Amino acid sequence: MKKYLLLFSALFVLAACNSGNNDSKDSTTKSTAAATEKTSSKATTATSENSSSKNSSTTSNTKTQTSSTKTDSSHGNHAMSAMDELQANYPNDKFPDPATISGGKQIGITASEEQGTLKVNYYVVNEETPFNDPALNDQTPVAQFQRKAFDSKETAQNEVGQTYDPNGQQVDLGHNITGYRSAGAGSSFIMWKEGNWSLAVRANNLEQEDPVPLAKQTVEYLEGAFLPVPKDAGQISLRVAPGDFQSNSVVWQDNQTVYTIMNSDSMSSLKMAVSMAK
Repeated sequence: MKKYLLLFSALFVLAACNSGNNDSKDSTTKSTAAATEKTSSKATTATSENSSSKNSSTTSNTKTQTSSTKTDSSHGNHAMSAMDELQANYPNDKFPDPATISGGKQIGITASEEQGTLKVNYYVVNEETPFNDPALNDQTPVAQFQRKAFDSKETAQNEVGQTYDPNGQQVDLGHNITGYRSAGAGSSFIMWKEGNWSLAVRANNLEQEDPVPLAKQTVEYLEGAFLPVPKDAGQISLRVAPGDFQSNSVVWQDNQTVYTIMNSDSMSSLKMAVSMAK
């Protein structure tokens, strides 16, 4: 009997221990599961916050890009200037800088092309004027640019009409350049050469004009400014007294093409030509 009692007590103690171990394991499992759930919840919250931040940043960038696009679009609504329209109509041509045409005054522009000759007229205007505005046809141009094509280089070279006579009285024009002075038909001239360019200044004897000061001014200016380089021939013809837009001319040849610049002011005609060499 005692043996049975002892055996029963031993079994009871063993069962109680197993029950305690199972409760400990369940407690540990529940604790681990709770910790895992909290960690997962935090990670989900962080991911959600990061996603929200990224969406907010993307929205902000989209707004910035949209604003930039609107700004560029509104800028494109401005009307083109006459010079911009001239260049748009003749994209393969180069033209004088408008700022050199008439001492920085505002310029109106008309252009036409017939039989291989492009003519661009420039007018002094009081306000911005559309390209090829019919109202300009009633005004006198202050300057003109021409581009004319020929069948051969020889014909183009002859069109330049170089004038140079080294038999006149020698005149020191500065910078080691010698001019030659001559007279005829009520005018006096000074002629000289610089590279492929021939230059001539004309003065009216009846008005007691002297060609020397303008010749020296031209040499001084061209010492620091560069003209287009003629392939074979270039001619600059200047007058002391201001006149119409044909009074002063700069003409040069580029293979079969001849370019001509004319201006009522002598130095402005030079500046127009120099602006085309840049």
